[in-house]
Amino acid sequence: MFGRNPRDKALLDMSMKQVEKLLRDMQKEGKDLSQLKFRKFQKTHFTSCTCPRCLEAKRQKNPHLRGILEDGIKVYVGEGDGSE
Repeated sequence: MFGRNPRDKALLDMSMKQVEKLLRDMQKEGKDLSQLKFRKFQKTHFTSCTCPRCLEAKRQKNPHLRGILEDGIKVYVGEGDGSE
């Protein structure tokens, strides 16, 4: 997922620190972390976007090539599958 790009490493380090802080806070609140689930998400540009990456994605009919606005990880605690 993360290559050798220094930006990717910095993003990974920042994400890990945020996740660790979140887990420590949840543990202090007394939450049961045995049902913890992580889901990766990516927020992309709107379908009406006309940036070069989105235009190329439309041309190739591949929405995975669209511009990424945000990468992140969602954390779910509980018995659900994370779709709640």
